[in-house]
Amino acid sequence: MLTVGLDYCDDCELSRLEHAMAIYLGKAKAESFSCRVYSGLLGTLINIGLSAFDVDRNSFSEYFSESTNRRGLLTVMRGIARYGVTKPQLLDAPFLVVWNLTDACNLSCRHCYQRAGPKRPDELPTNEKLKVVEELAKVGVVSIAFSGGEPLIAKDFFDVAAKVKEEGMHLAIATNGTLITGDVAKRLRALGTDYVEVSLDFANAKDHDEFRGVEGAFERTLQGIQNCVAEGIFTCIATTVTKLNLQQVPEIIELAKRLKVRRFIAFNFIPTGRGSDAAELDLTPEQREQLLTRLFHENRAGDIEVLSTAPQYARVSLQSSGGVKVAPTHFYAGEASWDLKLLAEFIGGCGAGRLYCALQPNGDVSPCVFMPNLRVGNLRKESLTDIWHHSQALTRLRDRTFLRDNCGKCEYRFICGGCRARALAYFGDLLAPDPGCVRNSLFLESDSLDSRVSKSSLPVSRTQSGNSKTKRSAVPDLLAKNN
Repeated sequence: MLTVGLDYCDDCELSRLEHAMAIYLGKAKAESFSCRVYSGLLGTLINIGLSAFDVDRNSFSEYFSESTNRRGLLTVMRGIARYGVTKPQLLDAPFLVVWNLTDACNLSCRHCYQRAGPKRPDELPTNEKLKVVEELAKVGVVSIAFSGGEPLIAKDFFDVAAKVKEEGMHLAIATNGTLITGDVAKRLRALGTDYVEVSLDFANAKDHDEFRGVEGAFERTLQGIQNCVAEGIFTCIATTVTKLNLQQVPEIIELAKRLKVRRFIAFNFIPTGRGSDAAELDLTPEQREQLLTRLFHENRAGDIEVLSTAPQYARVSLQSSGGVKVAPTHFYAGEASWDLKLLAEFIGGCGAGRLYCALQPNGDVSPCVFMPNLRVGNLRKESLTDIWHHSQALTRLRDRTFLRDNCGKCEYRFICGGCRARALAYFGDLLAPDPGCVRNSLFLESDSLDSRVSKSSLPVSRTQSGNSKTKRSAVPDLLAKNN
């Protein structure tokens, strides 16, 4: 039934599925006999589903009348139409595209995955950026998150962001916050910005400014956060957790509460870009496990939403839930009224190249922002649809049966899958075990580890000593193999 809905209706100028959903919600009328028949059948199936899950139709209609919520549902339905129900679920288009709009940045952070600083000479011009937005909307992308660099430095940011909202997509911004004056915050609110994520790595100015490379950054960042909150924008504080600030995480969360932000998210440190020169800052697997457990309990307390980009957070959530209905995924935690394990396996942990992808300033597509050198296509030469469905690297990333060694054998591989960016950064292999997980520790320290991986490249754990250095990723070889 869903597969039929993938067909494009010339009369409606929409896919049958999208048009039928709009008809069901009372937002469109059937323009042809075939659309009337299809929308009637789809409506019957939806009503059966609502009855099965004891959901009120009015509540359903109200929620999915909002364009981004509706786009999200349609993306999942198209994924099921194309691939069936999979574990984890595959999508017909990326749910989220993280777009490094520019490499230009006003800070010089030690951990920057992008090595941001000056603007790239091959950055897309404004007219091409606007065409990219149109393409992303057409293929069904739900959300665009602008990052960088510092996206607010781009002179055409507001023009491109306005196009995102015009096309009915969710608009998010990942920023260092230093440029969000009161007037900028007002412009962001007027634009309809849905989400602002501000990076803050320490709870005090001295450490934060030293880590970010610019004196005064801390105070300007705090002011940017306060300006966003004052305008009623959903605001998040994002902290990349390293050995330098691990002990300050509770203080940062308390600061977030005082600032009245709605979410705190702990980012995995990935030794790539400028961060590859500071691999010794990475947490040990034991430190990460303790951190994720603490974050879960902070989230459960309910004072603030507390998440993590580490896919192991899904496993920790599931193991720690104690029967409490919490959806175990690293990017969302809330009430769930059905089987938690099934839900977790459907969502699937690491979403690199499966739930989302990254777009570089010059149009290059990569599976994740933390894989900046892994190019799987370029929107100047190929469509996102062709890249999404035909890239061999993306195909292998989505199939957990390809995962090597312990990640491939783990009982939580469909719930977590390990951080693929960490596997690439440490071993030059997208499918290698994630060295940041305690369930991989014994395996990675044993003689069963692939001989080409140096044990000195792994994060220092309780059974290791000395400084940890990252093995340089074999990206050129990987590109030749995967493209």
